[in-house]
Amino acid sequence: MMLKRLFLALAALLLPLSASAQSAAQTLEGSWDLRVDGTTVFRFTIEQGVDREWLGQWQRPASFNSDGNAFYNMRGGVKTSPSMTGILFLDMVELAFDDPRPGAIPDIFRFRQTGPDSAEMTYVGTDLAPYPMVRAAAGAPIGNWDAARIYRRTVPGAQAEEVLPAVEVPEGEPTGRIGRDFLEGL
Repeated sequence: MMLKRLFLALAALLLPLSASAQSAAQTLEGSWDLRVDGTTVFRFTIEQGVDREWLGQWQRPASFNSDGNAFYNMRGGVKTSPSMTGILFLDMVELAFDDPRPGAIPDIFRFRQTGPDSAEMTYVGTDLAPYPMVRAAAGAPIGNWDAARIYRRTVPGAQAEEVLPAVEVPEGEPTGRIGRDFLEGL
């Protein structure tokens, strides 16, 4: 009997936490931009499906190079990829996207609300600082990147890293994963 009371008390304590995390994640529904120097580099659209699974879309340049803090050689139109999976992880929405490169693992991102129109995105499995995100205005365009320009994000407390020059990527070659190892072998 005592064990049953203890279990019910613990369950009662966890219910508000679960509802609170769910409510916080629901405010993440919508479109979020990663902007660098006033230009939208990536856009993520997040929504909760009818089965309560989290769904997302990742819009980005069709071809680009990056070390995670600098984005360059951005070419082509806008490529849109649907998420493979989506879950609620604490007060964050976690989305996984396929990386079509041979032997690559999925790109996993966690989104957490930081204000009414701001969030942060963490690239899981990297040591990159979280990316500040802003809520995208309805109908706001994405694209028109300057392929010759380097879009370098500011990371508080980090020293500037040298960025390799733009590399021509053969047409049809998958690109896009961002991480410290991305430029290895180029």
